[in-house]
Amino acid sequence: MLSAANQQLFKSLLQQSIEGTDMFLVEIRFTGTEKVEIYLDSDNGVTIEKCTKVARYINKQLEEQQPELMYELEVSSAGLEHPLQSLRQYQKNVGRTLEVNMPDGKLYEGKLLNADENGFSIEARQKQKRELKTFKYDEVKEVFVGVSFN
Repeated sequence: MLSAANQQLFKSLLQQSIEGTDMFLVEIRFTGTEKVEIYLDSDNGVTIEKCTKVARYINKQLEEQQPELMYELEVSSAGLEHPLQSLRQYQKNVGRTLEVNMPDGKLYEGKLLNADENGFSIEARQKQKRELKTFKYDEVKEVFVGVSFN
């Protein structure tokens, strides 16, 4: 496992690499002994080119600052398979369909109407009727952006 100091270095370099862009960190994972997984999002989408630019920046800085450091770096978009984790992600998805998984196994699906620091609201579809459902972030298990084939 990478040391706490090296983990902090990765976080710092990541912040430097996305500074001044519309990208933001969703999650950084330090797995295995040397693997670093970075998941990014953006108000306008994360492209392969953006991920490559971030990875190159981090690799170049580490090569100069810690040439002996052994690591495997993956930088990618927090795609549809990753649950929403930040207020900024909720806010950028207003108007899109969400799948809200509750701890008791219930599933709600509906259009995201709004999101703020207290929680979010969806227009849920239950059979043929629609109803407003409001959730606090800490009361849901996971929330995913629904796949639309329009």
